[in-house]
Amino acid sequence: MKTNLFKIFALVLGMSILVSSCKKDEEPGVPATLASFTIAADNATATVVFSEAVYSAADKTGNLDASAFTVTYSGGTATVVSFAVEHTAGTASVNMILNIDGVANGLEVLTVSPNANSIFNAAGVAMLATESKSANLKEIGIIGKWYSSGANVSLLLVTYFGIDSIYADFKADNSYLVESFTTAGSKTTMTGTFTQTKSTTGNIWLITVSQSSPSSLISEGIFELTAGDDVTMKYEIAQTEPQTPGVTPPTPAGGFGSTSGGAFGLSNVQTYIRL
Repeated sequence: MKTNLFKIFALVLGMSILVSSCKKDEEPGVPATLASFTIAADNATATVVFSEAVYSAADKTGNLDASAFTVTYSGGTATVVSFAVEHTAGTASVNMILNIDGVANGLEVLTVSPNANSIFNAAGVAMLATESKSANLKEIGIIGKWYSSGANVSLLLVTYFGIDSIYADFKADNSYLVESFTTAGSKTTMTGTFTQTKSTTGNIWLITVSQSSPSSLISEGIFELTAGDDVTMKYEIAQTEPQTPGVTPPTPAGGFGSTSGGAFGLSNVQTYIRL
């Protein structure tokens, strides 16, 4: 009798262990989470970092694309028109290319979250749609790529140097590249560094340009950004080193056309369009 009871007990115990084991195997794994969300210094891209490698499918395949995310924004003056996503399956980060409309003032808050059943870890567990991370756009001033041509080129550059168009790239590391083209087809490339500071006069910024090539010189001036169908920039600077007799830089208080106390009128004011 005891033997039979022992056999029954052992059988029940074995079934209990089996059921317990099955339940454990069926328990869902832990999903990946959003570790961080950072926006680049030029507002052009953002990086999303996950807690582990991720995929677009539960079978450990597929690169993530824009359909895997929702990006919302609030505050500030600029808006996110669209975004694209670069990702390689099995990696733990995503590069987002941001299409920003308007002029950011730094108060814009971007929030990224995963869409349901769109992001999976190696165990095939979907990330929860309740995950989210936020970051602010930067007030970047002149940083970006700009183009000026035709009537937008300042009268002084047209009259004395025959300039037809100008391409400018002010980088987030405070270096710059400017290429000017004449009506005759010649090209001049200027490189150097710059500093910028927002003044207390309206939306006017101060800028100091330290050119290193093709010659060393320093210019100072002002610029102002305006949002519209395109972001445009008024830009006025004057060389201060080596100093040219009678030439002084424009000031925020004097406004545009204040080079040399207004002696040149608006002929030294350039207009750029952000690319």
